[in-house]
Amino acid sequence: MIRKLFIVLLLLFVTLEEARKSFLSFLNLEKTEILFFTKTEESITVRSSYKEKQPNSSYLFVQLEDPKMLQVVNVTKTTLDITNFTINLVTEEEGETNLTVQLWDFEGKQERLIEEIKNIKVKVLKQTKHSLFQSSMPIDRNILMLILPLILLNKCAFGCKVELQVFQTVWKRPLPIILGAVTQFFLMPFCGFLLSQILALPEVQAFGFVMTCSCPGGGGGYLFALLLEGDITLAILMTCTSTLLALIMMPVNSFIYSRILGSSGAFHNPVFKIVSTLLFILIPMSVGIVIKHRMPKKANFLERIIRPLSLILMFVGIYLTLRMGFTFLKTTNLKVFLLGLIVPALGLLFGYSFAKVCMLPLPICKTVAIESGMLNSFLALAVIQLSFPQSKAVSASVAPFTVAMCSGCEMLLILLVYKTKKRCIRTIEYKRKKFSLV
Repeated sequence: MIRKLFIVLLLLFVTLEEARKSFLSFLNLEKTEILFFTKTEESITVRSSYKEKQPNSSYLFVQLEDPKMLQVVNVTKTTLDITNFTINLVTEEEGETNLTVQLWDFEGKQERLIEEIKNIKVKVLKQTKHSLFQSSMPIDRNILMLILPLILLNKCAFGCKVELQVFQTVWKRPLPIILGAVTQFFLMPFCGFLLSQILALPEVQAFGFVMTCSCPGGGGGYLFALLLEGDITLAILMTCTSTLLALIMMPVNSFIYSRILGSSGAFHNPVFKIVSTLLFILIPMSVGIVIKHRMPKKANFLERIIRPLSLILMFVGIYLTLRMGFTFLKTTNLKVFLLGLIVPALGLLFGYSFAKVCMLPLPICKTVAIESGMLNSFLALAVIQLSFPQSKAVSASVAPFTVAMCSGCEMLLILLVYKTKKRCIRTIEYKRKKFSLV
């Protein structure tokens, strides 16, 4: 009986050991399923956790589907705690292809295949002298210089709409600001991380989405708060507060999630970018507040032009975002686009739901939702550009541009539905009054 039990346990141990071996993953291509090449020469790193039985007995073999598009220059092996391979490639043509990576080892005089990664997609973009960011910058810079006075005038006009009594009320009851901060810096980054893992995005793109979800409210928040009849003063205060908090929370989130995602490298906090964004909001709006108290007639004029001026700037901003974003859409896929749609929608949903549960007034609920969903994606872009080399930055930058484009389109759709519904209600009320008079 004991002998039979020993044999059963031995067989069970052998079976479990073989099953464990079948699930071992020796190769890891930086968790990347799709590689984007934008330069003539590119290199990729393959990490190996395989332990050689003899020194330098393992090697990496790279099989190319289209040798005309890609050519292998060499494969370099580095041995530290684990064995890493660097594959140097030369790109010839633009297009898409696949490659297969195999890990082999010598056992005596025979070769044995340890593991392979099949069908790694490679997208080769047009080889340009400038980066994707710089391709449309001269035209975009000229447009920005032309509309910069209008932007400052618009912010000054928003300052004329600020009610100091609201500042005092929010100071005594800061619940809306707390709800917005919790949503922006705790809940949204976690959702971005979770969704990127569910969709199995590469670690660089996943980090891009996490950093986008960690951004404070964008400058378009108080614009849509005005158009959707929210609380403008609260929107401005929430934007300034969240931008100030971003000095601490963005580097904290980048440190935490970069460790979880396994991203390597030093991540930089764009302090100058955040401070300049904050001053760019505060200075012209402070001028508007002074104008309102010192020159009421000019303040009334600025308040009258705020809506048409805001609409013009909104469409110009969407045009510039789409112009730069379409460059990155060449490297995007359905998963990235889907996540770009979900992220701002989740921010809107969370912000509105939390404010509604706390029984806050409807204008405040709208404002919290807008500030939670409209993110300053270009701060995430600054973090990415400072933290990654150009080849990885292009892939990671897809996230903030996709979120910026999708959030703008979603807010325009919400605005269109809101205005249409409001006009229909007014039409129905007018017909009812007309019918009652008859």
